[in-house]
Amino acid sequence: MKRLRFAALFTASALFIGGCSTSGEADQPKESTEGNTQETTTEASSGGGTESGELVIYSSGPGGMAEELAEQFEEQSGVEVELFQSTTGDVLGRLEAEQSNPVADVVVLASLQPAVDYMENGLIRPYESEYADQLHDGWYDEDYHFYGFSAAALGLSYNTDLIEEPPREWEDLTHEAYQDQIAIPSPSESGTARDFVAAYIAQEGEEEGWAFFEELRDNGLSMEGSNNPALTSVINGANGVVMAGVDYMVYNNIEGGEPLDIVFPESGTTITPRPAFILESAENVEEAEKYIDFILSDEGQGIVADHYLLPAREDIPPHEDRAAYDEIAELDFEWEYLFENGEDILSEFTEMMR
Repeated sequence: MKRLRFAALFTASALFIGGCSTSGEADQPKESTEGNTQETTTEASSGGGTESGELVIYSSGPGGMAEELAEQFEEQSGVEVELFQSTTGDVLGRLEAEQSNPVADVVVLASLQPAVDYMENGLIRPYESEYADQLHDGWYDEDYHFYGFSAAALGLSYNTDLIEEPPREWEDLTHEAYQDQIAIPSPSESGTARDFVAAYIAQEGEEEGWAFFEELRDNGLSMEGSNNPALTSVINGANGVVMAGVDYMVYNNIEGGEPLDIVFPESGTTITPRPAFILESAENVEEAEKYIDFILSDEGQGIVADHYLLPAREDIPPHEDRAAYDEIAELDFEWEYLFENGEDILSEFTEMMR
């Protein structure tokens, strides 16, 4: 378990919105188009008013889960929801564009760092949910600024029609059998892939960690955009394996009949909580607090599980067709290391892959 401790981490923190190198991560499952933006309007407030019994949510994908959570919350609470659903980068870009006239009440992202940056810059309204003590240790800020209400684990996803002997460990990908068959989501477009690269280096040390990625490069590792195009390259046979891709997309595609499977190395991987939080500028605060409680409730966590993500609650089982939280080994790292060193590691990785 990776605990989140943030005090004094970002004394010179720059906002993660606008121009962020990892904000273009797309979270769309197979049925959605890469980078597709969905906006559902139910006569919700466009900002600038008073509390309205309505709620504006900006959410990264997966789109089907974001929509189902919003619909079920509407039905249960009677609160009208306006949902903007897109990639993490699009969500952050829209928030930046609206800084002078904020619209959103609740924000849901696919990676932790932008949530931490928002917190450190005083842009999040803390709220202590009644479900906080039921979450996995380290999946929420201890001062209740944000909650990782779901999570994705990264694994070795492969095409079962092409790969007879699947890799079991990251190091297996350096073998000749996988030459020119390996993809990775570009860490400049996928925050989860960037986190993996940094976490691997944190565990193995800089010398051995960078030597491993250099071996992968020499064995034909290719960067294939964000998570969706990276996995698509394996589905269509352009590559045989994608490393450090999010697991829920694989499970969704398996359900859809694609020839895929996924392995979680025993040496460890990263499990990234997906944060939800209330903006300090929120106008519909009571409704926003209700929504946070809803996504952490039995019903909300059940929806998370149905979409193949890991539920945040320790007492809510995952989908029966996916690996459980306690079945996935984690790399030995601290999130603080990733937040402090991620940009430098990203720059070095990008330069190495040129």
